[in-house]
Amino acid sequence: MHIWFIMDGNRRWAEKRWILKYLWHDKWADTMENTVDLCLKYWIEYVSIWALAKKNITERSSIELDHLYNLLLKRIPKMEIKFLKSGVKLETVWDLDLLPVKVKESLLDLQEKTKNLDKITFILAIWYGWQDEIVRWVKDYIKENIDSLNKDNIDDFLNELNENKFAKYIDTGKYPTPDLIVRTGWDIRTSWYFLYQSEYSEMYFTDTLWPDFDENEFNKALASLKWAKRNFWK
Repeated sequence: MHIWFIMDGNRRWAEKRWILKYLWHDKWADTMENTVDLCLKYWIEYVSIWALAKKNITERSSIELDHLYNLLLKRIPKMEIKFLKSGVKLETVWDLDLLPVKVKESLLDLQEKTKNLDKITFILAIWYGWQDEIVRWVKDYIKENIDSLNKDNIDDFLNELNENKFAKYIDTGKYPTPDLIVRTGWDIRTSWYFLYQSEYSEMYFTDTLWPDFDENEFNKALASLKWAKRNFWK
C-alpha cells in the first residue's frame, strides 16, 4: 500500500495557539515522524510526504527558510538512528540545486545509509513542484535522445514516447501508484503532487490541521480507503 500526505494547516495551527513565529516547525516535524511511525505500525509499504513546494522559496522569508534548514540539520541525525533501527528506507523527490549544500548532503547521506532497508519506504518531497518536474523531464528526455534525433526520424521519436517511457523520466515515476491521498487543513485540492500517478487514487480530505493529525485521524483515513469501491476500470 502507498499513502501520501499533504501536510497543510501548520501556520493556522500556530496562529490559533499564539505560538511564536516559526516555532511551529518543530511540531510539523514531530507529526511527520509520528506519521512514519504509524505507517510502520500498520505495515504501509510506501509513505510519501510533501514537505515543501518549490514555490515556497519565493513565498517565505529567508529568516524562516534558514530556521527550517537548521531544523532539518538538527533532525536528520535523530531520523538516522530511528530509521536504521526500524528499517525505514529514505528516498527523496526534489530539485537538488535548491537546497543549501549542508542540507542536501545530509539528506543524501541518510538516503545512502538506508538504501538497503526494506521495512517501509519513506519518500520525502522537499522543494518539489510538478511543473518544475515536467520542465526537468523535457530537458532530460531531449538531452538523452538528442544525438539520435533529426528531421527525418521525428515521427518515430514522438511515436516511441508513451506512458511508461514518460514515467521513467519523472521524479515520482519509479514508485507505485498511491492508493490513498491524505490532505490535512480542510483545503480540497491535491496541489499536483504525484499528479501523473494518481489517476485512480482515493482521496481523503480532513479539517484536522497537520500538527493535530494523530493515530485516530490516521485510522479515519485508512477506513475511508477500506470502504471505497475500487473497480480499477473494470
